[in-house]
Amino acid sequence: MKALTAKVAVVTGARQGLGEATARRLADDGATVVVADLQDPGALAAELEQRTGRRHAGVVLDVTDGRRLRAALDDVVARFGSLDVLVNNAGVSQPQLPLIETTDETYEHVMAVNARGVFNGIRAGGAIMAESGGGRIINIASYLGKRGLATFGVYSASKGAVISLTQAAAEELGPYGVTVNAVCPGTMVTQLMLDTLSATTGEENPDAEAWMRAYAGDRIPVRRMGRPADVAGLVSWLASDDSSYMTGAALNLSGGEALYF
Repeated sequence: MKALTAKVAVVTGARQGLGEATARRLADDGATVVVADLQDPGALAAELEQRTGRRHAGVVLDVTDGRRLRAALDDVVARFGSLDVLVNNAGVSQPQLPLIETTDETYEHVMAVNARGVFNGIRAGGAIMAESGGGRIINIASYLGKRGLATFGVYSASKGAVISLTQAAAEELGPYGVTVNAVCPGTMVTQLMLDTLSATTGEENPDAEAWMRAYAGDRIPVRRMGRPADVAGLVSWLASDDSSYMTGAALNLSGGEALYF
């Protein structure tokens, strides 16, 4: 039997990148997966149904809207019978700028999606799981939530908020059988990373492969870049019964790029 058979999982920000890889992995490991995204994720849900032979679903969702998020999760329970796993993955990056040059609009947007979106998910999902007798909440943070990085100050602050929310929720929801953990990826190869590589390097048309080889060789002890599948594997374990004694953790997944707690 697969580790997540009979479990119902919701993954936000699931249309691409870490969220898409996570949705695919949870489905492969036996879960019924509801993929949620600001853009219609119906094609991914249909693909998961075809590859697994099981029912899945897609929902258009803005995680910054707490009422709609709760309504969406209530609908999942009505349609599939339970909510066992919630992966709060939806997130955005920021323009690389010093804090003194960062606009109000950037601050509000990044904090709304990355911090308030996770808060909304914990609040809604936690209430449902506490009432039903248990579940798993997994928040995608970042190693930058554990250290402020120049030109990524607001992003770092938003991911630090995710870690703090994870810890508080773990204490509050543990007595109800709900575990809450955070995954803190290091530098990952995603489309978002590739799209912002010019800003990172200061070059108009950087050689992405050469940059990744150099970065991994200089800064990552395992000598390779992280991939969405790495995050998906850890999330799947946290969603399973094998992780039942772990809660309140903020787990670095960085190939050694981040060696601090």
